[in-house]
Amino acid sequence: MNPTSPAANPAPTSNEVSPQRAIAVSLVVNAVAPIAVFYGLRAAGVDQWPALMLGLVAPAAKAVHSVVTKRRIDMLAGLVVTVLLLSVALSFLTGSPRTLLARDGWITAMAGIWILLTLLRTPYYLSALQLFTSGSLREQINAAWRDTPAFRRVVRVGTMTWGFALLLDAATTVILAYTMPIDSVPLIGALKLVAVIILAEVCSQVYFRRKGAPYLQVEPADDSTCGEGR
Repeated sequence: MNPTSPAANPAPTSNEVSPQRAIAVSLVVNAVAPIAVFYGLRAAGVDQWPALMLGLVAPAAKAVHSVVTKRRIDMLAGLVVTVLLLSVALSFLTGSPRTLLARDGWITAMAGIWILLTLLRTPYYLSALQLFTSGSLREQINAAWRDTPAFRRVVRVGTMTWGFALLLDAATTVILAYTMPIDSVPLIGALKLVAVIILAEVCSQVYFRRKGAPYLQVEPADDSTCGEGR
């Protein structure tokens, strides 16, 4: 999300982490760190398979830390951990680094499926709007969701945009993992994911500003949102 008004971005308390910071940390740990480790080790002469395995240390450590501090595993985290463990196990059995590379695609697919499943209860896009807003703006969003069927359709379309975008990225990631040169896959995959996220962000923002913002008594710039897939 990209709200611009102070009310839409309340300062976090000393015991809270802002959503923006949490997203940034997640991207660094789960995306940037594995790629940096992989290419750093490859430059030092380490083989592809151990370089990929060692790149998983930071995401695994973050997952364990999250479970320990929150004392619970949500559905998405559980799916991601399951895929991670299965891919590592299969990679040990096959000795193929491509299995580890395909892991990113399966994890992204799980995130996309999870987003689409939220349509059954509280759509992901609505949760994102609520997370990045506060005060009267959040109240208007909640009221529009509760009372306006057209606004609910907008929210569901936004949710589907992110869900299908991640599924598209997942499919192309798996294809790349088994067809491209191994050393080029992590970088190409990361750039592709960034492109998919930007495309989903732009499409969802433009659609929401045109179709959803009129149901809120605020400027459209205060109502944009972004997904977090990852």
